[in-house]
Amino acid sequence: MFWSRSNPLFKTNDSIITISLITAEAIIICFLEGFVVMNHLQLVSNCAMDRNGEGVSESDLIYHSLFIVAQVFQILLCVDALYQKNTAQLITLVAFGFLVVGIQLEQHMILEQVGCGPETFWDPVDPRWPDTPEGQTMAKDFYRSKMRPLEYAIIGLIPSFFLVIAFFAWRLRKEFAWDNYRNFSADMRIRNGLIITSVLLTLLKLDFYFVFSFAAQLIPSQKLHYDETITETVLVFVLGALGLSLAILAVYRENMYMMGAFIVGCVLALVYLIYRLARIAMPRPDASDPYEFTRKFLIFTVVVAMALVLLTAAVAVKCFLNLKKGIYVFAHKSANKDKQHDLAIDQVSEELEMGGSEQSHDKFFDKTLVEDDQQQRRGAPSSRRNNDDMWTIE
Repeated sequence: MFWSRSNPLFKTNDSIITISLITAEAIIICFLEGFVVMNHLQLVSNCAMDRNGEGVSESDLIYHSLFIVAQVFQILLCVDALYQKNTAQLITLVAFGFLVVGIQLEQHMILEQVGCGPETFWDPVDPRWPDTPEGQTMAKDFYRSKMRPLEYAIIGLIPSFFLVIAFFAWRLRKEFAWDNYRNFSADMRIRNGLIITSVLLTLLKLDFYFVFSFAAQLIPSQKLHYDETITETVLVFVLGALGLSLAILAVYRENMYMMGAFIVGCVLALVYLIYRLARIAMPRPDASDPYEFTRKFLIFTVVVAMALVLLTAAVAVKCFLNLKKGIYVFAHKSANKDKQHDLAIDQVSEELEMGGSEQSHDKFFDKTLVEDDQQQRRGAPSSRRNNDDMWTIE
């Protein structure tokens, strides 16, 4: 059953506490972030923005959404780490929380900087705010005073949860190490290969979030007049999905050629990200700068994605070399399970044979006693007495 102790999520007290903490963190932070989004929408409802202003507002909502998705993503990472007993993923899960803090620090600045844009776009529907520049300033100050405490609470909660989760992740690390040792092999080459493979799988999951996070930020590119086009945005989604799927397939099938193709894809992706970073960071006149309010967050996402792709490529090269040397982790795991199964069968067979021998011996001993008794009644010498005499002579 799902709630039984046989489920890896509830196997130990440490695993129960870890998944409970991460789930509680996600619920609390998503709840607080929901109030931030609600206040954002209430402020924007008083604005009659042009296409560029709509693009900025849409970008801000995308950033809030990515932050909420990050919380759900952490739960999925934790569940997968407990099921797969992946120590590297468990450690990375904890570090991912700090990257989420960076997302929160950057994204909450956008709306505060732009508000509704120029004063000509201020068209309040809320009777509390007059249709004047002072009314716009009053509304911005009011909603900022409501959103700031929520955002600071979120920024404070994440490190607090981090410290507690890190402690239990350290305790789970020992449990995972023993289970992996028992299920895979005591061979140091296989164990080192398992570590490299676990790290690669963990990096691929982080790549998934940040690559698609970057692609999501390109959605309002037409409204904000980004250099990127709709075609480029679609290609980032499609090629990113294909590349990551190829990598995961290469890991579990332990296919050297697929792994080589993925490494080439990482190099091409790195070239593209460097080019895109240069375009985003390029100085532009304030009047015609499409990245005025989104540049910092885009640069943050691209830099993190570049670092992850570079690290992923390096680990993938190590996996490629292991495959070239004939070090197969999952194939060895299957062989090891079969060997353990055969040993169990042999042990049962031996026990049955021993049990059968003992039963035969007992039957023979009982038969001998009966024969001796009959011989004694007839006055004939028994076999046991003869045997005793023989042992005495010897």
